[in-house]
Amino acid sequence: MIACPGAGAQVRAASRGLACSAQCRRPDARSQRAVAADAPPVRTGAAGMAGCCQQRSGGSGAARRRSARAAAASSSSSSLVGSGSADYAALQGKKVYSAATGAEVELASLWRAQPGTRCVVVFLTHFADLSSTELAQKLLAVLPELSAAGVGLLAVGLGEPDKARRFAELLQFPVDDLYADPTGELYTALGFSPGFAPDASISAYAKLLPMLAGIGSPGTIQEVLRGYTGDRAAQPVFSGPSNLFDVLGRGYQRPLELATLRLFNMNLVLSHWNKLAPANERLLTQQGGCLVFEGQRTVFRHADTGILKYVDVGAMLRAALPSGAPAQPPATQVTRTLL
Repeated sequence: MIACPGAGAQVRAASRGLACSAQCRRPDARSQRAVAADAPPVRTGAAGMAGCCQQRSGGSGAARRRSARAAAASSSSSSLVGSGSADYAALQGKKVYSAATGAEVELASLWRAQPGTRCVVVFLTHFADLSSTELAQKLLAVLPELSAAGVGLLAVGLGEPDKARRFAELLQFPVDDLYADPTGELYTALGFSPGFAPDASISAYAKLLPMLAGIGSPGTIQEVLRGYTGDRAAQPVFSGPSNLFDVLGRGYQRPLELATLRLFNMNLVLSHWNKLAPANERLLTQQGGCLVFEGQRTVFRHADTGILKYVDVGAMLRAALPSGAPAQPPATQVTRTLL
């Protein structure tokens, strides 16, 4: 598990009342753009990890991480340097809440935005959404690859910090890397889709029905069908030496395999709905996205077009890693077994 330096130190400071800084599918070409990645390579090893993120373990490792984060926070500057990007500028002053402590913190202060350092910032939908659950499971599968390369990862979801904390507990997602936006202001600033008929004076639950049918949610129907029909170009879904789907072959996403994962996830979400769903009903239709920063520059951007149309984690990984695609991609899309 990894975290961008400065995050833990600043969140802990806020929680003590000290002063903080001011505050799987396959997306189509229209929803995702990769910006030319001509940045210098990210340093790996001790120097690289001190520059962007720290690997989590335990015992003395935790003390080393706290020291590195504190050093990174003290050496970083709140002023903009270099050319920057519109996305980075849009984040200035935008605040989120730590799932770990509930403390308010400026999102852009959570990593060192300097040349040669990279950080992935994933914007989940709300914490009771199947899209968020599925995407978080896929992120868990690639966290070791990002951590080994010294690339940080932060995730923001829609809702309150206690909902984010419960989400992390259920999925075993690193709580120190998870933040909550209870208003959706951050998503609006980044231009992410508000979903179907955002100005209509009807219940957000009523708006979800046409979105599930693909209305105001391009690509959703195709993605649902892909879960049933399988995908020869995708990795298997479930981990483990063998499972029931092996009778259909190995090395690809088998028919009904992704649909089975979604059935498990639906049961998980519905059984914890009240502890995951946002208090602001309007956020139920708000879509998310994903940004990869090299310093202050956006090197990869994805905006969800609709339900289940979250970022292609493989494409994100190729953009985030300094050497491109990993030589050994994860064997499965998620780290859980079938049973």
